[in-house]
Amino acid sequence: MAALRLARCWILCWAVATASWRPACLGLNDCADPAPGNATALLLDAQVMIGSAPVAVLATHAMGSAQSLSASPADINARVVLPSPLLAVTNASSLGVVYIDTNSFSRKYQEIQVALASGHAARANLLHYDRDGDGYVALRGNATFCSAAEAVQIWWEGWRPYYPDGPSTPNYAVIRFEPDWLEIVSAGRYNVSSGRADWRPVSLRRSAGQWSVEVPAVPSPPPGPSPPSPSSGSWRCNVCQHVYDPEVDGGGVPFEKLPSSYKCPVCQAPKSAFKKQLADGVERWVHEEPQQEGSLQV
Repeated sequence: MAALRLARCWILCWAVATASWRPACLGLNDCADPAPGNATALLLDAQVMIGSAPVAVLATHAMGSAQSLSASPADINARVVLPSPLLAVTNASSLGVVYIDTNSFSRKYQEIQVALASGHAARANLLHYDRDGDGYVALRGNATFCSAAEAVQIWWEGWRPYYPDGPSTPNYAVIRFEPDWLEIVSAGRYNVSSGRADWRPVSLRRSAGQWSVEVPAVPSPPPGPSPPSPSSGSWRCNVCQHVYDPEVDGGGVPFEKLPSSYKCPVCQAPKSAFKKQLADGVERWVHEEPQQEGSLQV
């Protein structure tokens, strides 16, 4: 049993290390929806990816369990688990429950128990690393416990190395995990290139027993540069907010000395469209006629 536990830990460490060696496969690939709106097709992909993962990682809130006394309630604990195989995906209502073996004295059992006893939902995340597809399937949902009768009914022989007497092994228990959100990232399976700046994963949400593709929000383009704030004594076009720069726009000529035919280099507005920024923050129009060029009028 100790050897099998060591194997579990080794597989997890290998998976994490592999991900760190090839960050482009998990963090920079465009995993756009391969079948827009087709939740069943995506669930089939997820089932294949989950089936190829020898183990998974279950993350739960610390919630002040006896084995997490030094942890904050906001902290997250994670561990390697061995879920039983999923039922075959046949439609968009498939993939409703995942069963995970546990010991009633384990930390994960206590953390879920504390959450349920306090009247809160025991939210959890179940991550399957997809070695073949360079990606992962992440499930998020609620965790509860199977009844004693159900734990016997859903017994899986893959758990026997850890529970040699089967479901009658002392302290044997089963976590019933019901996902309501699913995310798929797979560079290899969707044949996408790395380094895409517009990368986004595929996600599905489950409501009333049905999965549907979650349409990601299109990110807004970054705002353009703000027009420069005019300093005291500078002139600004009232049409496009361009600030006159004597060195760039006028060959070193002060604005007051420019001919009346001068036009804004950006929007071609006349010189009379410019205002002068004074030290007190007041802006004044330039007035050409009938006063001399360069004179001001409030």
